[in-house]
Amino acid sequence: MRKYWIYAFQIVSLLLLVFLAISTFIPQQSEFLPGEYPGAANGLIRFLHLDRFYNSPINAILWGLLSLVILISVFTNVIRKPVQKVIHILLALIFIIIAIEKSSNQRFDIAIEEGETIHFASYTENSSDKYDVTIQLLKFEIQMHPGGRMPKAFISHLLINEKDTILLAVNKPVGIGHYRLYQSAYDQVMTFYLNINNELFPVAFGDTVSVNGNEYIFEAFNHEERVFDLKVNDRYFHSGMQQPVSIGDVTVTIMPGGLRYTSIIEVAEVRWTKLLLMLAILYIGGLAWAFWHRKK
Repeated sequence: MRKYWIYAFQIVSLLLLVFLAISTFIPQQSEFLPGEYPGAANGLIRFLHLDRFYNSPINAILWGLLSLVILISVFTNVIRKPVQKVIHILLALIFIIIAIEKSSNQRFDIAIEEGETIHFASYTENSSDKYDVTIQLLKFEIQMHPGGRMPKAFISHLLINEKDTILLAVNKPVGIGHYRLYQSAYDQVMTFYLNINNELFPVAFGDTVSVNGNEYIFEAFNHEERVFDLKVNDRYFHSGMQQPVSIGDVTVTIMPGGLRYTSIIEVAEVRWTKLLLMLAILYIGGLAWAFWHRKK
């Protein structure tokens, strides 16, 4: 009987390791739309939840099965020694907590443009006051290695509740209650200024500016004619950089701007960290105790 439970533990462990290994090569959080993967691979990836495996029911089930095999082995005396029973019960509890965490905790992304403010509670769907937090991206910073060719760090300068400034960087997460914020990625767009009667309005392609009842849509750049397409109240106008265009009694000039960054922040809910740490310490202590007495 003992060897069968050992086989069961080994099979489930192997399946879990295979799933975890394969999912590391699949972009997570459904970054690719259906059909982007070739042929039958697309359906298989989505059926096995490999594109979101860490929060999938399959991941939770495999951790739960590991716990179940261990507990059955303990209570059916497949594992006989008291110290080993305690050690394996602790290991099963760790696996159970991981299964609960993977199946119930939230994980999502937030994209914030420079200057934009978001309300954190609207993403968590939690009415607790401690999540009633505003986050503004003051600036997104890319630090370069000496020589300026390779980025050294990506840093989001965040203003919390309009009073506290914090830095969010890779490997330097920020905690809000039971959530951890991680610097995940960034996006950037080229920006310009619409100078409308000597008043500057920052824009990127596709942006709309409303001034005195008129809508100015900064549509695109015509590469063939080397001019910008500007739509004003359903009429199109074309202008080069810093070339004034008269539109009725209004003068519009397109002026160079810079880069506007969007910080992409990954948010993970972590409710069981302290309990997992305590159980892990007890487990390591139990292993040390068992090894010491076995040596004697």
